[in-house]
Amino acid sequence: MDLKEMKLKLDQLEKLKDDLKYLVGQVNDKTREIKYINTPSDIYMHVESLAESNGIDITYEVDEVRSAVNSLESAIYNLVEPFEDKARDAENDYDDLAWEIEDQEYAAA
Repeated sequence: MDLKEMKLKLDQLEKLKDDLKYLVGQVNDKTREIKYINTPSDIYMHVESLAESNGIDITYEVDEVRSAVNSLESAIYNLVEPFEDKARDAENDYDDLAWEIEDQEYAAA
């Protein structure tokens, strides 16, 4: 690949890198929505209130629900990892090619 082709490829990698960075942001924004979904806590708090007012101990069951909700939140947050990996790969490809261009320009001087 000649220097002109390499610079064209570098421009393409820069755009890809920027697009992937934006995509990671979009995924993070979407996955953060799980933090604001109150349905599970609304349910177990209501049931817990009913249990307390009727002398029924559901501490273990509520703890299980809380643990499951936390696991779900973590799993949803982890959805971004493949996007971050792809963005990191594009960044590395960009850096490698930039160094290669610099080396060729230095050698040509």
